[in-house]
Amino acid sequence: MSTASPHNKEQLPELDLRLTQENLDDLYEHAPCGYCTCLPDGTLVKVNQTLLGWLGHTKAELVARRCLQQLFTVGGRLHYETYGVPMLLLQNHVREFSYTLRRKDGSTLPVLMNAVLLRDNDSQPLAVRVTLFNITERRKYEQELLRAKQQAEEQREQLARANEQLVSKNEQLSRINADLDSFVYTASHDLKQPIDNMAGLFQELRHTVTFHDPEATAMLNMFAEALQQILSTIKGLTEVVQLQRQLEQVPVEMIALRPFTEEIIRSLQQRLDEHQASFTLDFEAAPTVCMARSGLHSMLYNLLSNGLRYAEPDRAPHIKVSTTRAADNVVLSVQDNGRGIDLARHGRELFQLFRRFHPEVTGSGMGLYLVNRLVNQAGGRVEVDSAVGQGTTFRVHLPMGGFLPTPSSSANGAAE
Repeated sequence: MSTASPHNKEQLPELDLRLTQENLDDLYEHAPCGYCTCLPDGTLVKVNQTLLGWLGHTKAELVARRCLQQLFTVGGRLHYETYGVPMLLLQNHVREFSYTLRRKDGSTLPVLMNAVLLRDNDSQPLAVRVTLFNITERRKYEQELLRAKQQAEEQREQLARANEQLVSKNEQLSRINADLDSFVYTASHDLKQPIDNMAGLFQELRHTVTFHDPEATAMLNMFAEALQQILSTIKGLTEVVQLQRQLEQVPVEMIALRPFTEEIIRSLQQRLDEHQASFTLDFEAAPTVCMARSGLHSMLYNLLSNGLRYAEPDRAPHIKVSTTRAADNVVLSVQDNGRGIDLARHGRELFQLFRRFHPEVTGSGMGLYLVNRLVNQAGGRVEVDSAVGQGTTFRVHLPMGGFLPTPSSSANGAAE
């Protein structure tokens, strides 16, 4: 018979023998939870020091003098008597009943209760052993969670109400805009015929009547210019509303920018000859955009014609049209070297109707308003950089939903 080598024996730590002599009474009395034992009617017969410390009572004040249910608040007492006791009799135990203890000084302590019913040899109820756990911190946490939930619900309701109000306001604004568009269209349409008649009568008057006042010619010219300004404004208003209604019916499509822009430049040929203007086109980064054709045409036409109209008198206009990518957008830029705009002074009113920043140049003040409205309708936005005497850059951010990959061949070029 072999014996294990002393070196193979597992070395056990030396035990402090005092640990094997644990005092069970002391362990019961000072356990980290409350212990008590009561008769089936609830009369307390044994209470440990932990529970006495929680309650602020002495053992003499409780044992044989008070019942378990009397330690609870009124709600807990009713629950224990109507639900706890029947459950004990039915299944001999209950688990994690939440109660609140009433201390001697009137303060309260939240606890979880476990209880076991002991029976005698005849299965008759003998005693109830109760264990109570202090859940003060847990209750605080639960209350904080409840408050957070209530706050979240209140914020959700506020957000829902705000959203309903916003939807209502949007619907109201849509109706107002539609009514305004209808009014503008009707008013401009109804005014156009009388103004045309006035212009015709005025021309006839100039041909048939002789004026001897030396200032009459200047006054007649001023009146003619005023008539033309009125006609131009009416025409612009009508075009704005008509284009808006057309765009609501026209679907978006994929548009190749180079031939589209070159076509607009050719339509401006007379102005190009007058100003000796030049263009540079660079659509390599984004050769196409997805937009309603009529909307894109009106937007580009206004930006390019503005670049010519507001050219510096002593400098040939040069306009660069290009594209870049930015996040989820295609950025279509139109850069000129013209008179520029004082953005510090006029930035807030840049896209407002009838705003003009160079009175010495003829115009209706509707071009930039129309550009901004068209871009917004397409789901985009317009950014502007400008310096007086140096030029202006309009950057039109359009959604990249219809963006096509860049072809391998270069798209750089210039149109003169």
